[in-house]
Amino acid sequence: MQNTQPNGSAPKAQIIAVMGSAFNPPTLGHADVIAQLDAVADAIWLVPAFAHAWGKAMAPYAERCAMLAAFVADLQNPKLSMQAVEQEIARDGPVYSIDLLEYLERHKPTHSRLLLVLGPDNQAAFEQFHRAADIQARWACFFAQERLAVRSTALRAALQAGEPIDGFTTPGVARYLADHPLYRAG
Repeated sequence: MQNTQPNGSAPKAQIIAVMGSAFNPPTLGHADVIAQLDAVADAIWLVPAFAHAWGKAMAPYAERCAMLAAFVADLQNPKLSMQAVEQEIARDGPVYSIDLLEYLERHKPTHSRLLLVLGPDNQAAFEQFHRAADIQARWACFFAQERLAVRSTALRAALQAGEPIDGFTTPGVARYLADHPLYRAG
């Protein structure tokens, strides 16, 4: 028997926002994008990059996942979860957005649709994405606005300079970074 709404119609598709990022480390800028998604998505999946498509140097994957777990706990948003799945997709090269979306499409809940989330930097470079036209043909995209210019690069620079990181990230991530010298100048 098919699950239906009280009026007999088919159930409304759940919108799952997919936000892939290096999260190197997660910042309040990421939190602002999540706030923008809250009104348009039923679920928000944060996916840490395992093998970055553009070859970005990143802290170890396990460390970034630990920081992202702290970030998710700090935000206390019931829609929010970390999906550390890229290591299951990775082969010998990068994991492209289309690889991630195809994987998630096979594993998403029934009656749901994926929404690819892109920040302003990726919006400008979207045409350079691997198989960008295929992504646009199969999935909707959400282009987030940069309302809070707090980037991971600036947070790493503050850590390297030994400066305070208040205003860059959440308390749990700040505690993690205090205990793990990932970005400090050595």
